[in-house]
Amino acid sequence: MDYDQALKALLVRAHDGVLALAAPDLAFVAERPTELPAERREADLVWEVAGPEAQRGILHLELQTRVEADLGERLLEYFVRLRRHYRLPVRSVVVLLRESRQPLPLPVRLAWGGDTALSFACDVVRLWELPRTLVLARPEPALWPLATLMAGATLATVEDIAGRLARAPELAAAERRELLALAAGLAGLRLPREAVLKVLRREPMIRDLLRDSSVAQGWFDEGRQEGRQEGRQEGRQEGRQEGRQEGRQEGRRELVRQALEDRFGAVDEEVLAALATADVRTLRAVVAHLAVDSPSQVRQRLGLP
Repeated sequence: MDYDQALKALLVRAHDGVLALAAPDLAFVAERPTELPAERREADLVWEVAGPEAQRGILHLELQTRVEADLGERLLEYFVRLRRHYRLPVRSVVVLLRESRQPLPLPVRLAWGGDTALSFACDVVRLWELPRTLVLARPEPALWPLATLMAGATLATVEDIAGRLARAPELAAAERRELLALAAGLAGLRLPREAVLKVLRREPMIRDLLRDSSVAQGWFDEGRQEGRQEGRQEGRQEGRQEGRQEGRQEGRRELVRQALEDRFGAVDEEVLAALATADVRTLRAVVAHLAVDSPSQVRQRLGLP
């Protein structure tokens, strides 16, 4: 006999008695739906790794340009989902790409009535506090753009990194464009974008590589638009503001489409349809990971199977 459903039905009818047994300090208010819909989530980077004693586990890296109020709870959700999915230990690390005035909502402490029901913490890497040599001394050029966000980075740092990338013999032309675009975009998170662009245009080789990169041009165009928007007076008509916002959104989608074609060739109809409805956060995630993502990973970021 299946006791489960029958027992639940009885307990609902006697909710006050159940509370007297299980939680006598609480009072019944209302019954809520028992089905918990799963919201689609996508972590930034998930790797299987091995610890010092060869123990396997999952490393979750979350890259953040800003601190959002729900960051801690999202990390907790990722942690639980990854643990249940892979059945391996999980370590979560937040990589903060730039400083923020917002307090970091970590560790997460979920409490009720003064009692902590759950506590969750993770490692935090603040790039601006780390020396640039940690990445510039590495042999992997894909790491070098991060130096534009690290301690003591200046426009001279950006110029030096761009020169390294432009002359790296192990990189094909397409890889140089991608990494230069990434370095330019990341530098624009910390330094004035127009100043970054001016510095990078000094050398013809770098200038030509960036000119051929739709990603780089898109970042700089967006920066100029945002700067003009901040300087405009408030109180414009709402309809005109919405129209300009929609135009900027369409421009972003077109730039992402061009970037995908530059890297992978022709874009199929499913991807085009997903781009047409993607929000700003999704578009930025696609661009930020374009240098390392495979076509299937791009599809996942756009919510496609």
